Amino acid sequence: MNNNTSISQKEKDLLADFDMLPEWNDKYNYIMDLGSELPLISEEMKNADTKVEGCQSASWLTVEEKDGRLYFKGDSEAILGKGVISMLLNLLNGQSAEEIAKYDFGLVHKIDLPNHLSPTRKMGLEAIMKRITELARLFL
Repeated sequence: MNNNTSISQKEKDLLADFDMLPEWNDKYNYIMDLGSELPLISEEMKNADTKVEGCQSASWLTVEEKDGRLYFKGDSEAILGKGVISMLLNLLNGQSAEEIAKYDFGLVHKIDLPNHLSPTRKMGLEAIMKRITELARLFL
């Protein structure tokens, strides 16, 4: 997806992809496939400062600002976690800190992801969303 595309347009595109997948098993597979596209962080960057607290599997997020736009990188030891991070970063990379900080993660709720996760994975999802927002707010 083009980084100049708005969050709402990227969300619509992802929702269209999910709408083509009638079964939740297919949606899980799609999310996990997205993980293979994740812009990974280096091993040196996997540290206490970049670790996302609250995830069952170790997960990390970094962010950098370039020309007034934020670009995240991340990783997770869990395949589904990696996919979720990738899905969210596809949506948010290249947007302004303000746009990211005020984003409500509507995509996650529109595809009903929280209701299809175990309680611990749901907590991890919430931790990832919270950390993305916190990192974006550092640039406001």
